[in-house]
Amino acid sequence: MATSSTVEAERKFDADASTPLPELHTIDGVGSVGKPASYSLEAIYFDTRHLALAARGITLRSRTGGPDAGWHLKLPLSPGKRTEIHAPLGTAETVPVELMDRVLAYTRGHAVAAVATLTTERTSYALYGHGGERLADFVDDYVRAQVSLGDPRESEWREWEVELAAQDGTDDALLESLAGQLSGAGAKPSGRTSKLATAFGDSWPDLKGNARTDSFDKGAAVAPVLTYLRDQGADLLLQDAHVRLGREDSVHQMRSVIRRIRSVLHSYRKLFEAAPVKELERELKSLAKTLGRYRDAEVLHARLRKHLDELPSNLVLGPLQVELDQRMTVRADTAMGAIKNRLNSPRYFRLLDALEAFIDAPPVTPQGEATARNTTAKLVNKAAKRLGKRHDAAVAAAVGPQRDKAFHEVRKAAKKLRFAAAAVASVHGKRAVKVGDAAHTIQSILGDHQDSVVARTELLKLGSAPGVSSAAFTYGVLHAMERSAADATEEEYLRHSKKALKLRLKK
Repeated sequence: MATSSTVEAERKFDADASTPLPELHTIDGVGSVGKPASYSLEAIYFDTRHLALAARGITLRSRTGGPDAGWHLKLPLSPGKRTEIHAPLGTAETVPVELMDRVLAYTRGHAVAAVATLTTERTSYALYGHGGERLADFVDDYVRAQVSLGDPRESEWREWEVELAAQDGTDDALLESLAGQLSGAGAKPSGRTSKLATAFGDSWPDLKGNARTDSFDKGAAVAPVLTYLRDQGADLLLQDAHVRLGREDSVHQMRSVIRRIRSVLHSYRKLFEAAPVKELERELKSLAKTLGRYRDAEVLHARLRKHLDELPSNLVLGPLQVELDQRMTVRADTAMGAIKNRLNSPRYFRLLDALEAFIDAPPVTPQGEATARNTTAKLVNKAAKRLGKRHDAAVAAAVGPQRDKAFHEVRKAAKKLRFAAAAVASVHGKRAVKVGDAAHTIQSILGDHQDSVVARTELLKLGSAPGVSSAAFTYGVLHAMERSAADATEEEYLRHSKKALKLRLKK
């Protein structure tokens, strides 16, 4: 099903039935006003019986009538802006699969059904600039609502909207100017977030994310950490939809978000009660492992195929590219099947609930309410010291599997340090950014090293498999190339690590 998306930037105003229309042509920047266009619209809104979508500022509806008939999914982007995704109407009471895939992380497996029907008599006016360009649309709506969830009820009202015509919705100054001048002309800015919210009235849910986090002193150690976790939690839900939709690199992005959350929970665990942190870490680690099987196959396939393609043809004995593609495709498909099963499981939805509850009502210890600068500096510096210890162990390790494993431990420590520093950049400024960048450099270099370790392990399996006597030579050549690549990354790491290992935050 073909879908499209735009950024919606709009402002709403309350209007009594007898309120005259504002003098639109007198608004600064408006050169002319288009002829009025009238539409009869009917929109059916869908949600869970707990209004899970509404509680997250999400709107899902089917609409008939008007130029944009079809399915609309609106997702929060920033204050006053939403991403609006359109899909063809199809069946007005059956939500398209692609739209459902975008909201499953919010509905958590609960059924979605019609909760209200709104009928709108709309008159729309296009506002043009002095050069003839379309600036915005002003709409005058008379709305009649029927709520079917809970006790059935009806209501009616009138409202105005002004929405930018630009598809990217980036001209904030123009929108503010239009809204300000409409207010000056007697219009009253609306306190409602949507027509659906007006229809539900007092039974409309509070937005998620407005709980205890904001009650902590901004100078408390836990404040920047919770802000970071909240941002990553929102990104996790976004990446969930991308994975379900099969977006390129989405599995990698989702696993990266999980790693950030895990790392920050671990680095700042003393700011919270131990049991909830341990449970979240355990579940996040398990989810990352499920995602990792696909991502590891993806990386390994690309790496081995690249090296095979670079070899002279006389060194490639047999149709190894085809065999590799087939083997890795099967592995990736199996791994993706496991991911889809996991993302649709009650266990996964419980994890999302637990993470959300943790961020909204964090189990903070007294140390979490201590001064942010000193407390977070100590914890970041502790992560830096851990990195130094793992560096010493890796450099001292004997060449071979033991040394490879030790360098992998260095990489994991660098990753934790990177995210620990990123979480408190608002407190420590450029110094935290510098520590995070240095740790990221180490992580990237040793990431290449670990990819080489995994590739060598795979090549040994391929070269020793039954029936590959001729191909074993080629696998041996590739193994030697990977060994050389690993040696090069170790040397690169040693060149870059000296300065990075000395960096600390100031208290």
